[in-house]
Amino acid sequence: MIKNIIRILVIGLVGLSSVGRADHLPTKQQARGKPETRLAGIDLRRDKLAEVLARYGPPTKTKAWEQDNPKVSNSYDYYWNSQGITLKIVVERLPNLEYLTLIDVTGPRTRNRIGRTGRGLSLGDSLRDFHRFYGSRTKVRNISKFDIHDVMVQWHREEYSLVATLDRNNRITRLTLVPPE
Repeated sequence: MIKNIIRILVIGLVGLSSVGRADHLPTKQQARGKPETRLAGIDLRRDKLAEVLARYGPPTKTKAWEQDNPKVSNSYDYYWNSQGITLKIVVERLPNLEYLTLIDVTGPRTRNRIGRTGRGLSLGDSLRDFHRFYGSRTKVRNISKFDIHDVMVQWHREEYSLVATLDRNNRITRLTLVPPE
């Protein structure tokens, strides 16, 4: 019992510390140039939920994280499932303000736009492809004890971050794009 509690606490602390480190890469590891802002045909800079609904239709599932305080944003997770691919977007809302805070796609190899970045990186592509599209200024993590194997690129000018989760053959199984904090 106590061993399980300790194991859960360790996993949580490692997970939180890796997220904290992933938030801001050291300047020397941050990519130069124009940041990636598109995934699944959705632009984090410009698109609103209405554009996503027009493109993909009603979501398969929705989760709401609503607050009682009107000064605190409400968060909504929207999911779509299509051809074995899951698309998730997170929308934050305040009165008179709505913005996307995450786009995530998971699934098998595809050339469909739902599983592709704005520059053309797709689910199923390799780590080598990731570097070909986004350069070598990346952070690769491989923590086998916690089944974490991914690569992240973050841009210097605006800290948009793209994370690709990799399988044991270094093939992309998930793509996640987040805007600057």
